[in-house]
Amino acid sequence: MTEYSVIETLSKLFKDKPIIQKGGEEMLVFCPSCKHHKRKLNINTQTGYYQCWVCGFSGKSFRSLLKKLKASKEFYEKLCNDKYKTKIIKDETKVLSLPEEFKPLYEQSKDIVYKHALSYCYKRNISVHEMVRYNIGYCSSGTFKNRVIIPSYNINGDLNFYCGRDIFESKLKYRLCDGSKDMIGFELFTDFNHELTLVEGVFDAMSVKYNVIPLFGKTLSKKLKLKLINQKPPRVNVLLDNDALESSLKICDFLVQNNIDTYLVLLNGKDPNELGHNITWKSIKNSVKIDNSILYKYKLKFKL
Repeated sequence: MTEYSVIETLSKLFKDKPIIQKGGEEMLVFCPSCKHHKRKLNINTQTGYYQCWVCGFSGKSFRSLLKKLKASKEFYEKLCNDKYKTKIIKDETKVLSLPEEFKPLYEQSKDIVYKHALSYCYKRNISVHEMVRYNIGYCSSGTFKNRVIIPSYNINGDLNFYCGRDIFESKLKYRLCDGSKDMIGFELFTDFNHELTLVEGVFDAMSVKYNVIPLFGKTLSKKLKLKLINQKPPRVNVLLDNDALESSLKICDFLVQNNIDTYLVLLNGKDPNELGHNITWKSIKNSVKIDNSILYKYKLKFKL
């Protein structure tokens, strides 16, 4: 069965014109569970994986979806019968690993790059304790040459991402690994049962220190969205840079619509690493709780 036929069949199933994304690999339709006024149910046309980003209605196969919708036999024949299934080519799972040139900073060295990397971390208020905790390192050669390397690990302690910060202030300050960004930064150190804070980068995260997730950007990954929906932490602080207000409000909107207590933290033009731990937490404690009315006012004020 072709990808186009899958889309046609699903469109017939939902009796609706879907929004097609990623060249036909994904589609968005109205969720039959929460009946949100926007198309929030995302379906992967190759794997059958589906997820509503509002209510959490989800599953891992077309068969699961059809069963929940009590679909007729014809849809099972078209979407679940082996001889009609879309051909899916699965790459072997790639295990992410740190660069071959990676050396941990907690191991003393006479390497000149080691000395500069150590000095750079001290300037960013990163202690030896944090170097050990996060397994921070550096590279003297290779693709990540002259960079401090900050890894992220998932809940099982497996590497799920890392970035390299140039220590000599080149034009390309940050270099990201080629791993998928669909992960949860610093997940190994995150407890979703307690208040947590979302920040853009790893240095901001280490300034916040407690129960903090670096996004490695300005948006929530799918895995993080799903985790937030399922775990519903008691409070989430959104602490992106001030020039990312639009992104912050989009994150706040997602959290509020999923009934998660949300606080928008604004730092008057500076980031947590510049302000330091104490002032940053003072700002967090004085932040504004966001609801739909406040979101609307922000959007009007900043014409978003």
